[in-house]
Amino acid sequence: MPSNPEIVVSIVAGVFLLIFGEAIANIFGLLVFAILTLGFIRVQGPEDRERVFPWHGFARNEAGKLLVQTEMAGGIGMITGIAVCVFLWRYGVFTR
Repeated sequence: MPSNPEIVVSIVAGVFLLIFGEAIANIFGLLVFAILTLGFIRVQGPEDRERVFPWHGFARNEAGKLLVQTEMAGGIGMITGIAVCVFLWRYGVFTR
């Protein structure tokens, strides 16, 4: 049975992730696409809000550049962040 401080910490962490989780995922998604694609794939910006994206979340703009929908970038960022945390946890980075 967890002690009282552990319960409080888990509740605070859960509320924090509920409130800020999507923002953290979107920022991580922006970083992932900027670093891994070296700018070849852009994330949807304010000028692309009226653009209709297909179900997979990728489209091309008038210049032919590949765009990714903000929600898709956030999802990929969240998956990448979870994978990095699992990798770091697996190799004991958090326990040292």
